Amino acid sequence: MTVNTQRQSVLIDNVFALIDKKVAGNKTSMVKQFATLLYKNMSSDDLENRNDSDLYGAVVSLWNTFENYCSDSPYIRVFNPEISKHGWHSTHTIVEIIVNDMPFLVDSVRMALNRLNITSHLLLHSPINLSRNKSNKIEKLHDANSNGKNSQKETIFLIEIDRQTSSAEIKKLTKELQSVVDEVSLAVSDWQPMRNALQKVIKGFDKAPCPAGDAVKSETSTFLNWLYDHNFTLM
Repeated sequence: MTVNTQRQSVLIDNVFALIDKKVAGNKTSMVKQFATLLYKNMSSDDLENRNDSDLYGAVVSLWNTFENYCSDSPYIRVFNPEISKHGWHSTHTIVEIIVNDMPFLVDSVRMALNRLNITSHLLLHSPINLSRNKSNKIEKLHDANSNGKNSQKETIFLIEIDRQTSSAEIKKLTKELQSVVDEVSLAVSDWQPMRNALQKVIKGFDKAPCPAGDAVKSETSTFLNWLYDHNFTLM
């Protein structure tokens, strides 16, 4: 085990110890599982110059919303954590996102930050399989490769970006991220019905008249099937 790996293990173990100490007993196991999912892909380099209390604060901040999240609309929060207000600190501005899992999210969020010339210093995201009760409260977090009864998949983001010093900058970024997530959601919800419509066109195409001739019809049929075979994103 390298020195960096040892440090990573010690930091995460310390985060777990803080969870055991500060989180209500009936929630500790689930919050520790949540922390594992959030930090599992965090590199040793990203852990440099960090302390366990701020890593703990970031986990609990995101968990407090995620625990009772209602999937009717995405949750997006951009803020500068302060010890006096939030119990933890970061030299960067923090972006928290919770949303129903869907394709294109990570790249879309990155592109939105790039458009605003904002550098991302850390981008953690994790799709999570879980079950919620009728009040939207989490009942269980499932393993990544297994789905429990009535389970659903939601994605969490924890992003550290260039420090945004004004409320106007924070509002602008929040609005942009909200717009991006809404557009991705719309594209994804349209995608499957559009594929189904294309499939119907393909099935009826052979019987449809083609005044351009058989060669053109065959070429067009090949092209439509190529489109349908995951070679084109319908939006």
